[in-house]
Amino acid sequence: MTEEWPEQLAVRIAHCYYNLGMTQQQIATEIGIGRARVIKLLNEARKRGLVSVQINSPLLENVELADALTQRWGLLSAEVCLSHARDEHQLASQIGAVAGNAVLSLLKDDMTIGLGWGITLKEMVSQLKSYPLNNVSVISLLGSLTRRSTIARFEATTALAAKLNAECLYLPAPIICDSEQTRELLMTQAMFQDIHQRALNADIAIVSTGGLDSSTIREVAMVDENEYRSVVKQGAIGNFLGYFIDGNATLVDHPVNSRVIGISGGVFKKIPRRVMVSGGHSKVKALAAILEQGLVTDIVTDVATARELLAGP
Repeated sequence: MTEEWPEQLAVRIAHCYYNLGMTQQQIATEIGIGRARVIKLLNEARKRGLVSVQINSPLLENVELADALTQRWGLLSAEVCLSHARDEHQLASQIGAVAGNAVLSLLKDDMTIGLGWGITLKEMVSQLKSYPLNNVSVISLLGSLTRRSTIARFEATTALAAKLNAECLYLPAPIICDSEQTRELLMTQAMFQDIHQRALNADIAIVSTGGLDSSTIREVAMVDENEYRSVVKQGAIGNFLGYFIDGNATLVDHPVNSRVIGISGGVFKKIPRRVMVSGGHSKVKALAAILEQGLVTDIVTDVATARELLAGP
């Protein structure tokens, strides 16, 4: 400011604004100066240290962690929720509640939405309010679970499509085939290719990841214990987009992956907006690898997971 610093006037304005809760216009009217000068003096008071703002809330760390995640990995957005879960299901519910609002803000008419599966995404969709859109499709990014009793627990495509008043499409194939030959045969079918291409052309993808101990594929016994131990021995740290991945987020060279109907990271990156909704100690290594490779553009997670990710290896 070029004029002599009117400290007493600035203090009076700051008192009215911060202590009395008056608006800038009310202050300007009462004192008899322009609103622009009120704004300028408030800003200068902050710069000179006359005024300091302290935020007293445990949620402040959430915001700081979200900013740190965004800056470290060049994300478009990050959301972090409080972490006080007793088990994986409760954590999924807490992350899902935050993810719902974050995801809805990204959805609009005339979109194709690719959706993964798992407990966290199921929880997210179950807590969403109805949000009808026009000309929207929801497409499963992965093959289906083949055990009917497990589908309701992990699959969210139908429910999301219903809440968005959208078309719902599934890949007509299992997530893991009984052989590589079966996988190749299914992928040559015209119906599969059509839906698969539509999924790859999605405007936004909403996905999760599985740690080795919490992988949905393992939990529903789509790989047996011998296969599981073998893929871990080959360097697997988690499961992403159907495939077992290593510390570089690349596919582990293992026969199980040759039977998977999923999406490779390189192809997945062609989808413009890619939102990761996941958290938990068992998933940190996989999440870190995915973030390092730039496979997602946004993340929704919990405080404990965010701390571990930022602490690094």
